Amino acid sequence: MAFALKSSVALPKRAGARAASRQVLRAPARKLVIRASAEPSTPASNEALEKIQSTANEAWTWVKDKWATTEDSEKPAVVGIIAGVIVAQIAIGATIDVVDRIPIVNKLLQLVGLAVTAVFIYKITTDPEERTTVKSSITGFLKEVTGDDK
Repeated sequence: MAFALKSSVALPKRAGARAASRQVLRAPARKLVIRASAEPSTPASNEALEKIQSTANEAWTWVKDKWATTEDSEKPAVVGIIAGVIVAQIAIGATIDVVDRIPIVNKLLQLVGLAVTAVFIYKITTDPEERTTVKSSITGFLKEVTGDDK
């Protein structure tokens, strides 16, 4: 049993609906200019590329030497530890992303970080023994970096 609804009242038609849609579709086209060149404007530096490649080769040979010196009974443990570290890093990153999305916890952790930093700076700047220790460690580091330690 089907019901058919017939209305004696006709809805008014929108005047210009098709014309308005045609005008929207006739948006002016953009003019694009495409230029192609045979060589890139900034060529890659062969020296930097060779340096990266030599560093990667040195690291690969180091890893191969370490793997060769590892006993066969320890190799599964090494693979397991590496896999565990990778999984832990992924889990830590996901946890930090989730906690960062919680509005109150995010602001609270920022406040805790700011407070810990302030306490650390206060302790370093007010205690004379701490100041001398920090100063000596900074000067020692600077001497190592600049090469004046020799």
